[in-house]
Amino acid sequence: MTIRIRPYQSSDREYVLSMVSRFSAFELPQWRQREEIDGANRASMERALKLPKPDSAIYIAEDENGTPAGFIHLQTETDYFRDEKYGYVSDLAVDESFEGQGIGRFLLKTAEDWTHDKGYHLLALYVFAGNTRARQVYEKYGFQQEVIKYVKTV
Repeated sequence: MTIRIRPYQSSDREYVLSMVSRFSAFELPQWRQREEIDGANRASMERALKLPKPDSAIYIAEDENGTPAGFIHLQTETDYFRDEKYGYVSDLAVDESFEGQGIGRFLLKTAEDWTHDKGYHLLALYVFAGNTRARQVYEKYGFQQEVIKYVKTV
């Protein structure tokens, strides 16, 4: 299978929004509801598509037939400790029918290239602790844990 990564086009909007449910497709913490996560992620993605932040990009992965296989949304953030800009993977989703075929790695390579081309030295992302499949992909690709967030319901 041949995978091509290309920049987002307005005709990709519905596909990208249809992938929002992938961000909650794992066992969630008991204090989180799928509906709240999907709603917040959809609203955030709609804002990003309508009014992209400066120094941001969205890329689509597609197969040789032009079938979308996933997407990645990249942003520029500023490191708290060094006060320098870095690449941030805001959203990454692989279509369920393409899981296990290396699409995530292709998209992460795109993120790495984008970050390098911007002259940044760090690439970061957040992932739910329970999203073990995604965590394994990120760790295989060389990402390391830096900060762990603790939550307690009261």
